[in-house]
Amino acid sequence: MTTSGAPPLDARVTMDPVYREPGGFSPSLLANARVVRRLLTDREHAIWHFVFAPNVASSSAARVAILARRSVPWKAWKGKVVQTIASAPRRFELAPSLLFGDVVVTLTEWTRARLLAQGVDGSNLRVIPPCSVAPSAPSAEACARLRGELDVGTGPLFVYPGDYEVSHGADTVARAVSAILREAPEAHIVFACRPKTARAAAARAEIERTLTEEGVAHRTRHVGQMKDIVPLLGSATAVLFPVDDLYGKVDVPIVLLEALALGIPLVLARGGPLEALAAADFVDAGDARGLADAAVHILREGPRERAERGRALYEARFAPAVVAAMYDELYDEFHEDLG
Repeated sequence: MTTSGAPPLDARVTMDPVYREPGGFSPSLLANARVVRRLLTDREHAIWHFVFAPNVASSSAARVAILARRSVPWKAWKGKVVQTIASAPRRFELAPSLLFGDVVVTLTEWTRARLLAQGVDGSNLRVIPPCSVAPSAPSAEACARLRGELDVGTGPLFVYPGDYEVSHGADTVARAVSAILREAPEAHIVFACRPKTARAAAARAEIERTLTEEGVAHRTRHVGQMKDIVPLLGSATAVLFPVDDLYGKVDVPIVLLEALALGIPLVLARGGPLEALAAADFVDAGDARGLADAAVHILREGPRERAERGRALYEARFAPAVVAAMYDELYDEFHEDLG
């Protein structure tokens, strides 16, 4: 189920433009109603695969559609249901009531463990990571052009591609800037933050106030949502992502997978799903001094070893072909069950 005018995926993929146009972070009620109607009339597919963040409305609608199709007297649907948890629920204690798949897929072991802790039956839980197509490495010309547009010179560049308002990630990075500049005064720090909620503007203003009070605002840039973030990633000395709350994001954000594939070092918050990116450096959430130390350490050591580890991890775990093979195996198991 796609948006109208979506580019074709593959000759073997049938695309149904259920969504009239691309939306924001959540589909409209009308769009969801069209999805339910499509499910209620489906008679041709042996497997239904749902991919969304667990929530009461969507999980309830999916349950109704599954029950209705399996209860049709004249031609009951006997297919199987895969439910991929695209991002963690706000409250894990509600998770058992939001799960309905014959198999439930989590993106990381961290989320699987949280579900098990809430009493979810582990026999139908699988871990299949997210994936991302490896971006082409940006040209030296593209990186130089971006640096010129941002007026950051040729010195070290640290990038925070998170948000201002949901987690404490931006605040931690902002509090680390002074310490980074003491060791690397020629560095710049770029906040590439997509505004997600109405609170974004106020949260950004607070971050900018902190940077101004510490006298380091002139070494930072705020670029908002970028049409193409790859040249920025390709120009980065390291990506700083000390995010302690990934609500509304996948367990491992796609921008981090793209950086991993490009061989850009990562500094992430430990103790959560980001630990799936084992090639990264980790600091405690909220530890601005530790973040600065890790950034400077990468600058002094050079990126080569981290780049090699990152690319190897991407190819082994997060490349599309690897993840597709894991889903193929799951689908094949279902087909065997269905005869």
